[in-house]
Amino acid sequence: MKSSFRRGRLVLAILLGVPAGLMFLFSVARPVMGSSENFIDPVLSASCHRMPSRCIDLPWGISGLCARCTIFWLGLATGILIMYRPMFRILFWVGFLLLLPLITDGLLQYHSLYESSNFVRSVTGLAAGFGISVIIMGRMRDVRSG
Repeated sequence: MKSSFRRGRLVLAILLGVPAGLMFLFSVARPVMGSSENFIDPVLSASCHRMPSRCIDLPWGISGLCARCTIFWLGLATGILIMYRPMFRILFWVGFLLLLPLITDGLLQYHSLYESSNFVRSVTGLAAGFGISVIIMGRMRDVRSG
């Protein structure tokens, strides 16, 4: 039972972590890919508005996703790695708390109450990405123990 649980956790970590890491890499590699006729653009377009003013200004060009989405995927991939073999237990509900800054920032901006900065978008994206990993990977640990 313990072995199959570990195997299932590994499969879940790979199925979530690898695509998340690739989305981050696609976003930062997009400026060096050149033409918009490459395979990356349809993938990136499916997940983000990609407004240039909200993208990260990298030394080699503008990221392929907005700041929030680029750093969200980094946070999710990093969170999956951390949560796969945690050194300490992060409570399941903390994952939901980590989503609140993104939701709050997004709603305030959507209702034109203020214009968020790319720094704030990046911080909220990182927190949300990590929060999702805590929810998914932490919940899987809770199912086993409960």
